[in-house]
Amino acid sequence: MPTSTKSVIERDLDNYIVVYENLLSPDFCDEVIHEFQDDNEWNSALVGAQASVDRNIRNADVISLSSRSVKQKNAKSREKIEETLHRACAAALRKYQAAFPFCRIVEGMGFELLRYHAGGYYRLHTDSFNKVPRALACSFALNDDFSGGEWGFFCGEKTVKPGKGSAVLFPSNFLFPHEIKEVTQGTRYSIVTWMI
Repeated sequence: MPTSTKSVIERDLDNYIVVYENLLSPDFCDEVIHEFQDDNEWNSALVGAQASVDRNIRNADVISLSSRSVKQKNAKSREKIEETLHRACAAALRKYQAAFPFCRIVEGMGFELLRYHAGGYYRLHTDSFNKVPRALACSFALNDDFSGGEWGFFCGEKTVKPGKGSAVLFPSNFLFPHEIKEVTQGTRYSIVTWMI
């Protein structure tokens, strides 16, 4: 493909990767980290349609915030956290659909809290599978006091490092392979959800 054609295509696709700032307050972000950082529900994050652990592809930990067993541990606080996330996600989705009116969403898929220690990463991948046909990804940054850990799109052509409380939204399909670059210092916390 000629370079000029490739750059036009990438520039057009680039429009669908959007960062919305300040959707979550700094205090709320700190509250979520404090609530879960020492929880014993952390597991190795899964990869692929087979939902298996492979630390060579994804070196991160996860807690399913929407899981009943996780919420029951501190029900009042954790249900409030999930309600706040639902409101922030709905606000982000409204903005996204105003910009892209053909983005039609039926339902959400729950929230996952992700933790990447120094050395953590997620190699290039997409988020949609035959069994789980996701349409849109939404990820909230809970902190930004770490080095590395940027989003990488288009094989490194575009990088994004959203500020604390911001959300990154983008389509989950095959046109948007992405990665989380290696965290080189500190710990990266984020919350991710998908919509179908």
